[in-house]
Amino acid sequence: MAEEIRFDMIDGTLMQCSGGAKKIVLPNTVRSIAAQAFAACTTVEEIEIPGNQIRLLAEHIFSGCMALKKLSLWGEAEDVAGKRFTSRTKLREYLGLAESVQLEWECPTIWCLEDRCQFCGGTLRDGVMRVCSFCGRMN
Repeated sequence: MAEEIRFDMIDGTLMQCSGGAKKIVLPNTVRSIAAQAFAACTTVEEIEIPGNQIRLLAEHIFSGCMALKKLSLWGEAEDVAGKRFTSRTKLREYLGLAESVQLEWECPTIWCLEDRCQFCGGTLRDGVMRVCSFCGRMN
């Protein structure tokens, strides 16, 4: 028999996830994840986050997942301020994932590609003001 997983949610925010399962698949209704949502998930080895957009309301959300081996995130990811992640490296740092944890992240939108314009997908010029070399918009 599979372990039962409990999701405590308030208005689309996952407040706490509990249960002894090895794999957790979050429901599509989760739009944000609170700071201590995974504090009790010390035995979970794999977490899958489906959906289009998720806001991570704190750094190191998965630090309590001591047995975590794989995190799959299928969509846009934002930090607590609402800033989109544009690279796997920055997302991994924000989450505080150990190098041993496999991070699968695939964003369906063009602006999740590193160094790409969120409006047209063109290449951004370096500098304080990140300007698209194709359309000229600031990102």
